[in-house]
Amino acid sequence: MATGASFPVINMEKLESEERGAAMEVIRDACENWGFFELLNHGISHELMDEVERVTKAHYSSCREERFKEFARRTLEAGEKGADVKDIDWESTFFVRHRPFSNVADLSDVDDHYRQVMKQFASEIEKLSERVLDLLCENLGLEKGYLKKAFAGSNGPTFGTKVSSYPPCPRPDLVDGLRAHTDAGGIILLFQDDQVSGLQLLKDGQWVDVPPMRHAIVANIGDQLEVITNGRYKSVMHRVLTRPDGNRMSIASFYNPSADAVIFPAPALAGADEVERAEATYPRFVFEDYMNLYVRHKFEAKEPRFEAMKSADEVVHAAPIATA
Repeated sequence: MATGASFPVINMEKLESEERGAAMEVIRDACENWGFFELLNHGISHELMDEVERVTKAHYSSCREERFKEFARRTLEAGEKGADVKDIDWESTFFVRHRPFSNVADLSDVDDHYRQVMKQFASEIEKLSERVLDLLCENLGLEKGYLKKAFAGSNGPTFGTKVSSYPPCPRPDLVDGLRAHTDAGGIILLFQDDQVSGLQLLKDGQWVDVPPMRHAIVANIGDQLEVITNGRYKSVMHRVLTRPDGNRMSIASFYNPSADAVIFPAPALAGADEVERAEATYPRFVFEDYMNLYVRHKFEAKEPRFEAMKSADEVVHAAPIATA
């Protein structure tokens, strides 16, 4: 693990004080040099977070643990017989969609109380996501609301939550909890276990732990923000390691563009040549098209994805762009 500069942590209460400038500088440095940061005193009540954690861990124990044990048995058996299981993730996961349409009512093994808690938590995380995006706008010199508008498309942002458990693994040498990847979308806010570590990011060629902190929310930059900021902010590779002890909880909420949102570098952050697109570093594309590529190449470097979208854009750009 890399040592050196400490992991960026922002006490959001300082944004309302004379220390605002210093806090904004920590956010800027984090977005430019880490791709991750942690938020404290972010406005989501500790009581709600504690209840989210309680019901999530209870749900895993009562509804998902036995299924995972069967998966774990087969995976370990195959790995110990010499099969390559490095393309398998040691995780138990389900997805909750919030926007543009919710699937909370359709989750068959989730009780009404868990549904209500998850809806309340999602509402708070969505508000925090938009607050963070506006802080990024401020640091970038963009008008307030620019990033939210850039994500809007015709239906508003796509917003959903991945609820994961990373149970103990007796052979961490065989399999990762989640393979290294960048996130495809916009801004990601994570409520992670404060007792069991495992999340790491790649910085300067070395893996760095994202430290568990009680009642913190971890934020990270997705590929779309790298494009819109013209590379000023970077999405970074990250992974989850397996551990022989402890069951790590992870509740990651993704505030992403609408499927039909057109993503491109903000003109204010691109040079004149790039605005004309002749020398553009980053492509212009429809988010859904990027996602269709991402699902096939998630666990690979992001740069070839950008290049593929750039090539497709050059073909499209040969014809006039229709305007509404």
